[in-house]
Amino acid sequence: MRAMERIAVEEVVKPLGFKEIVQPMHVSFETWIKTGHLEGMPGEIYYICEPKSRESEEWEKFVDLLKIKRKVDEEELMKNLKPPKEGVCYAQCPNIYASLAGKTIAEDSLPLLIFDRSTPSDRYEAGGKHGIERVDEFHRIEIVYIGTKEQLAEIREKLIERYRHVFDNILDLEWRMAKVTPFYLQQAGIVGKEEDELKGTIDFEAWLPYRGDRSKEWLEIQNVSIVGEKYVKAFNIKAQRSQLWSGCSGIGLERWMVAFLAQKGLETENWPKAFKKYLPELPEMPKFL
Repeated sequence: MRAMERIAVEEVVKPLGFKEIVQPMHVSFETWIKTGHLEGMPGEIYYICEPKSRESEEWEKFVDLLKIKRKVDEEELMKNLKPPKEGVCYAQCPNIYASLAGKTIAEDSLPLLIFDRSTPSDRYEAGGKHGIERVDEFHRIEIVYIGTKEQLAEIREKLIERYRHVFDNILDLEWRMAKVTPFYLQQAGIVGKEEDELKGTIDFEAWLPYRGDRSKEWLEIQNVSIVGEKYVKAFNIKAQRSQLWSGCSGIGLERWMVAFLAQKGLETENWPKAFKKYLPELPEMPKFL
């Protein structure tokens, strides 16, 4: 995972001039209402409840029941919690946009190029989770770019070229590209076609040999999206003179890892030389009896 992170940062993110930020993992309902997540994905969000009080006497009955039963009394627990007003990070970009809400970006700061790798993403996958390719908590590097339409078109091409370099020359994967329903429409529960060809999502997919033949067993491991004015308008983000667009690209480290291991295996002698620069060998594992 750390090797994949280093590759993403050193071969994609930093060469293109993106600067790192650190953001919270709690996301307010207000933010998700603006992005559409709360309408589109309410059954996949992990919600956060604050305690009504941190005073020990307020929790005395809960603790007594815990000591007696040796398990949590859920009814008593709920009595001590406030209704949720926020949730755990579903995707990192909403909080990035929220941090820029109401701001005017200087022309000489465009395009704004930022990325976050501090916050895990949590999604309630329920029966959909399996292996390391689909889990409830996963780790992403979220790349966000804000600028003019022309600037974003150039950024997308540069990102595609850097991903192509990683997948071909470092990970040596069998992969393909596909134009798909944009994530921001999926996550808002909308199915539709963008009116501008530049808007939309390009997926990068890798073949997973253990799942079957190449006719259908491909896993989305990467995306590049341009969302137009959707989020800059929702959060009232402006430039001095230019009309702003935005986009993002989520690097799923578990997805990169599962694609690599599926095609190259766990034996390090079979790994590409360019990858072994980042991870020459696996660390020794503890022995369990």
